[in-house]
Amino acid sequence: MRYLPFLLFLFCFTANVKSADTLRIGYNDYPPFVFETTDGRLEGVSVWLWNEIAREDSLEFEMVKLGLDSLIKGLNTKSIDMSLSPLTITSERSKRMDFTVPYYIANATLLVKSKSSWERAVLFLGAFFSVNFFKALFALFLVIFVFGFLTWLFERHHNQSEFEPTWRGLWSGIWWSAVTMTTVGYGDKSPQSLGGRIIALVWMFTAIMIISGFTASITSSLTVSQLAWNSGTINDFKEKPLGTISESATEEWLIKNFFRNVQSYNSIEACFEALRNNEIDAVAYDEPYLQYLLQKDNLDEFELLPINFNLQLYATGLSENLPPSLKERISNQMLEITESIDWQVVLSEYDLKLE
Repeated sequence: MRYLPFLLFLFCFTANVKSADTLRIGYNDYPPFVFETTDGRLEGVSVWLWNEIAREDSLEFEMVKLGLDSLIKGLNTKSIDMSLSPLTITSERSKRMDFTVPYYIANATLLVKSKSSWERAVLFLGAFFSVNFFKALFALFLVIFVFGFLTWLFERHHNQSEFEPTWRGLWSGIWWSAVTMTTVGYGDKSPQSLGGRIIALVWMFTAIMIISGFTASITSSLTVSQLAWNSGTINDFKEKPLGTISESATEEWLIKNFFRNVQSYNSIEACFEALRNNEIDAVAYDEPYLQYLLQKDNLDEFELLPINFNLQLYATGLSENLPPSLKERISNQMLEITESIDWQVVLSEYDLKLE
């Protein structure tokens, strides 16, 4: 009996040592890097990467599911040792936690409601028959009239069979001018006088440049209209209400860059619901995450805009109480694995870009 206190102390000490050697790893749902299957297993790119590191170094660990804000708070307060879900390296986060080397490069993007076929058709017609289009059309008709009139002046006395000296002949000149410009070449009208042929020669070369400019003008008008919907840069949304995830690197970036109407939500589902209810104009968040959700969940009501901003370096967040030697080993293992062919194969399986 006299050894009982000693044995109890030894048991507690051994249990504490084991607990101290077991890493507490926090994660949040972040497909395709971390997500739970229907049977409760964890899968994803980051899961595969960590399992390779843990197997190589024989590390013991336990997983703790947390929200993003709780995950970051846990690393700051040292209640967890590291993150399984990727965290974007930012200057603010680096002041409160450590990071491994980056293992993936991504961007933030915008997700908006999809337009219906009817809305797209109206948008196209509105762009095509714009004010600039009618201005260009008026200028084109004016030039056609001028060269048709000049040709008629020279031809009305020398070629009366094709260019009568009456107003009907003037119309013939305009008709010839339009046919020549479009290179249709019916051949029913053709200048015969020297002056008429000189005018015709000048008009042929001029028409080539006019048609090219007119085509470019229409293309530009349609492109600008498309960009008005697709909004070529993130700055087009400076004054618009944007939704994002609370405590995310995207939220930090938007606030730092003076976006005045940023609304934060605790989950991506809440962002989607706000977008459905027209509370926000777009969801701003990480492109790999949003792209995966659109592909796997068949969210046809939404689409991604071709806008990339806020270059993101994905890494594993580390608590400051982890031994420096362990942090170095994890980073070194991560470098070796991400340089392997296996890593490229895993990225391809989840339709991620091969950086």
